[in-house]
Amino acid sequence: MSKFLKKITELHIGSNTPEENEKEAQNARIANAKKKAKAGKATDKEKELADADTQLNTTLTQKIKKTQQKIASEAGPQDFVPAQGPPTGGDFVPAVPPGGIPPVPPPAPAPEAPDPLTTEGETFLVNLARKALFVTIEDVGLTDMEREIINKAAEPENTKKVAKIIRKIIVDYGLDESFVSKADVVLESLLKKNDRVVVIVPGSFKPPHKGHFEMVKSYSELWPTGQVHVLISAPSAKSERRTKDNKLITPTAAQQIFELYIVGNKNMGVPPLTNVTVSVSEYPSPVTAAYESLKTLEQGTTVVLGASKKDNDWKRWSYAQSWAEKEGLGLNILDPAETAVDVTLDAAGQPYSAGNIRDNFDNFEMIQHDIPDHVDPAQIKQVFDSL
Repeated sequence: MSKFLKKITELHIGSNTPEENEKEAQNARIANAKKKAKAGKATDKEKELADADTQLNTTLTQKIKKTQQKIASEAGPQDFVPAQGPPTGGDFVPAVPPGGIPPVPPPAPAPEAPDPLTTEGETFLVNLARKALFVTIEDVGLTDMEREIINKAAEPENTKKVAKIIRKIIVDYGLDESFVSKADVVLESLLKKNDRVVVIVPGSFKPPHKGHFEMVKSYSELWPTGQVHVLISAPSAKSERRTKDNKLITPTAAQQIFELYIVGNKNMGVPPLTNVTVSVSEYPSPVTAAYESLKTLEQGTTVVLGASKKDNDWKRWSYAQSWAEKEGLGLNILDPAETAVDVTLDAAGQPYSAGNIRDNFDNFEMIQHDIPDHVDPAQIKQVFDSL
């Protein structure tokens, strides 16, 4: 036996009582005696020890067998009766519950896939995520280029880049909980006010063209449960516009044309913009018209002031929130830099022209380019003919 096994044996035996140690030693002697007896090498004493153990085992086995027989005879014979199953034969008739068998409910309709976000919608949500981050950008391990991008409002052309940087910040730098907590507050506040969002899109619109319609449509889709108000300003002597035959484009004519745009076209599958209204303002300045309109809104209303991103058009609303606060209007005017939309250009990258509609309203082919595709040029001519 190795020193290792010896030590293990010593530890094991040392944990027994003297009686247990003696019993284990006797069992070892009997096993050794049987082994030698089987091999024909046992001494007389070892043979006697092995025979005695064999006789003891035989006697115990016989006693156990007799005890089992006695128990069986006292219990008596037991007839096995298999359990009877239900009777067979005949047609199976299922039980009918009271009131008849209820009809099988139709399968649940598959959920409709949500409409994809517009470019403006994606940009708006990414900028909302930027505001929800409350970290010091300089303390986050971004590259100089990433830092420069994230410090500016997202534009449609770099929205995906900004989104990747935001994900890098909240995932790679363990800001998940803090980001989500603040984002939830912003979104919850936004959702609470969503049914009280008013979008004001002022302009002279002499007359409105396809680009104007697309701008209003963008706001209608961005704020589907809000109200979009198109305000047509009254012309001043300097701002009035006339047709080639010297007819004045009135605010009412502009309103009628805009309403042709927003009613949609069922035959062409173009839905109406049901959350858009068009009205005429008494003020010649679109900015004044918008500011005066703010005074009519209920306190707590969230306001979006319509503007395009072209030539920083949104900057005319830079002081709208501070003005509303001085007036005590209690309005929440969203950052115009964040809510401004892209200018819609034609296939050649050129803006649409109100002048072309004014000068060629009786030439359907020429004006079709500058009005929405779903609008009949003949309807535009009818408006001009009524001037």
